[in-house]
Amino acid sequence: MWTAPVARSFCVYEEKEDDHVPRLSLIPRKNIFFTQFSQHAKNALESAEALDKLFSDFTDVEKKVRDIHAIEHYGDKLTHEIMRELNETFVTPLDREDIVGLASKIDDVTDVAYDVAELVHLYKVKTVRPAAMRQTRTLVSAASEMVTMMDGLQALKDLEPHWIKLHTFENEGDQIFREAVGELFEKEHDAIEIIKWKDIHSLIEVALDRCEDVANIVETIKIKHS
Repeated sequence: MWTAPVARSFCVYEEKEDDHVPRLSLIPRKNIFFTQFSQHAKNALESAEALDKLFSDFTDVEKKVRDIHAIEHYGDKLTHEIMRELNETFVTPLDREDIVGLASKIDDVTDVAYDVAELVHLYKVKTVRPAAMRQTRTLVSAASEMVTMMDGLQALKDLEPHWIKLHTFENEGDQIFREAVGELFEKEHDAIEIIKWKDIHSLIEVALDRCEDVANIVETIKIKHS
């Protein structure tokens, strides 16, 4: 006997508190990713400020390095939260690769700030070179601009001035880096010190590069949504 087919419909199942099966949301949660990006950028700024404080007040180094490590650990947690939200959301406000890219590059800023601090401690640095202080101040400025840009990302308005400033800060960082390395090889006669500081200067430059990477992703997002 022929029977009518059973009608099918899509349903969103809410998981119980004791249910460990991930919940897949078919309803776009537009605000959550932008809130997470803002938190992530603020954490990156905190790491840059902590590194700058370490360099400008070079005392109690071990404690300050631990503090930066704690900031870096929180950044990893934020990244995991974004990835979990992404895996549980069917419809996202931005392309998935852009969400992953922003989370990754912002996290890199925090990670590299900690890498610099750890290197300073590992290398038993005694005094901080003025060029490194200039680099960290530039990094703080770039991270601060990144925070402002992330706060305005959801509206997708007036973003261009921020990514232009981030490109400017990265160029400024490049110039400081070149001058720092040139001065290092010209005036420093201790080969070990040259190796130490070339590594440190290079890492700070990487952090500035990651800020610019964030700017590039935002610029791409703006073009896609124009």
